[in-house]
Amino acid sequence: MLIFFPTPYPDELLYSVCARYHVRSGNISYKRTLDDIFENRGLTASVFLPSGIGSLVKSINNAGIFNEQKVIYKHTMFLFFTAFHSEEKSQQIYQSMCSDDGKSIYVRAGINASGVSQNKYLRFCPLCMKEDKEKYGECYWHRSHQVPGVHCCIKHLSPLYNSSVRTAPDNKHRFQIPTTTNCIEAKESYVFDGVKKETIVAYLDFVKKLALYIEQLMNDPFPKHHLQWFDQKYRSKLMEMNMAYYTGRVKQKTWREYFSSFYDNEVLQLFSSSLSDEGDWLSMIVQKNRKSFHPIRHLLVMSALGLSLEDVFSREIEEPFGKPNWFCLNTVCQHHHQPVIENVTITLCEKTKAPIGTFTCHCCGFSYTRRGPDKNEKDRYRKTRVKQYGHVWNEKLQEYAGMGLGLRELSRKMGADPNTIKRYLNTVIDCNLDTERKEAHIEDRQNWLSLQRKYPEKTINQLRKLEKALYMRLYRNDKEWLKANSPVTIKRTSPVKIDWYKRDNEMLKKVTKIVEILLESDSNPVRITIGKVGYLIGERALLEKSLDKMPKTKTYLNGKVETVEQFQERRIIYVIRRFKENGEVLAPWKVMRVAGIDDYNKWIEFINRQIEKI
Repeated sequence: MLIFFPTPYPDELLYSVCARYHVRSGNISYKRTLDDIFENRGLTASVFLPSGIGSLVKSINNAGIFNEQKVIYKHTMFLFFTAFHSEEKSQQIYQSMCSDDGKSIYVRAGINASGVSQNKYLRFCPLCMKEDKEKYGECYWHRSHQVPGVHCCIKHLSPLYNSSVRTAPDNKHRFQIPTTTNCIEAKESYVFDGVKKETIVAYLDFVKKLALYIEQLMNDPFPKHHLQWFDQKYRSKLMEMNMAYYTGRVKQKTWREYFSSFYDNEVLQLFSSSLSDEGDWLSMIVQKNRKSFHPIRHLLVMSALGLSLEDVFSREIEEPFGKPNWFCLNTVCQHHHQPVIENVTITLCEKTKAPIGTFTCHCCGFSYTRRGPDKNEKDRYRKTRVKQYGHVWNEKLQEYAGMGLGLRELSRKMGADPNTIKRYLNTVIDCNLDTERKEAHIEDRQNWLSLQRKYPEKTINQLRKLEKALYMRLYRNDKEWLKANSPVTIKRTSPVKIDWYKRDNEMLKKVTKIVEILLESDSNPVRITIGKVGYLIGERALLEKSLDKMPKTKTYLNGKVETVEQFQERRIIYVIRRFKENGEVLAPWKVMRVAGIDDYNKWIEFINRQIEKI
């Protein structure tokens, strides 16, 4: 255990804290410092994403001031480099940083393959150094000065300088603090050496806009999303700006011209994101792909599109017509103004390229279109054009017309203008007066009767599937005859209604009994899960599919179901008790082996506490 360890300063790299410890400890050997801090002389003194943090926290043994998350979040570049990674990938990097094996960290983070150059030297801001010296009596390495592609202090917006301390030194175990010897303000250490003045001014202006983004990404953990989330966000914004179609295809030429007008290529070169370099990152970042991109490039795109971090990370992706379900707008349908339409077909207007949604009610056949995108909730009750009125609408029109209703009354009831009503009524009249159609109607009747003689065993639904067109003609024009001259429909008996209250009480007794048996058993522990309990009582499908209908059982199971970590704790306690009963030596390593636990750093303290309780 360390006797002392320097308290980290705000925005200080863990590398810098370790360097200050090396100086204060009086150690001559860097490996001795590694041995003190990490109890591992083979660790690399990594600047951006160091490993061995679990060992460091254990050596300090002060969870009130130091814990793994605080060290990783506040004193490494973890939050910045993983901001646009998935939860799974971020956790892999986090666990690697906690462990003593950091070989895969930079590969998983995608830093080396990102296209944005890593800084070769640790950087410093002369103004920050002066302030640190006055306030703390010493200087230290700031995290915010080491962001790749950012060549100025985001606090003072003043250019940074390269120190003589390499980020990947020849001696990978070396820790160096900033001094007047390795931090010199000189032309050769000036990061903008050789860059045009107007380019520097333009670059600093953009960094000023990005400074808040960078600071937030480095200090605040944002919600995690899959990689496709971000390109969907960008395409959604490009649609609003008419630089992408509503099908998701980006107008790449227009997008590139817009982006180029926003940033000069000389400025992009300073961000290591030039558009003339090999590899078209600008096109790929707004396409559907599985490749991750450097945070700086995400910030450049967000700034160009006027998106905030909240827009990108926290707000749901907007669809042109919202989310399902949509409303049937047929005034004579029994589902009028009810959300029964589950799917929408989106096409583009040939002239304006605006999205056009087609909505069809499966109950009445009514189909309408709406030009989008929807701007408010009222738009969901709006239709641009009726494509098809459907069979229910046609039948109601003939029924109301036979009652002697006038044209205006029919128009009001049917939800269509008088000219449309007149056109549909004329069509019906023409059908009734058309001799050829009457003959065809007689032929349809004969064909339907012949079909039944050919297949006497088939039901009306089976006959309908054989001759769909024939059935629909008779259904629309001769419904009463069709009903009288078709196989009798066999009425199905209603299913037995289940008393879920009674079943809940019965199931609760079975579940309670089996859970108590599992918890009190003297044999090897079995993890308590819904599937396992269901299997043991022979009701696995019922518990997995219908648990919401049994609230008492659900509440009980939710309180008893074990996470993997809870089950591992129970296994450890079981093994310790068995060792005690058998008079065996309570060695932590042996307990872990028998319990099947392999994460030593995570469980050693818990095992020791349980052994002390025995």
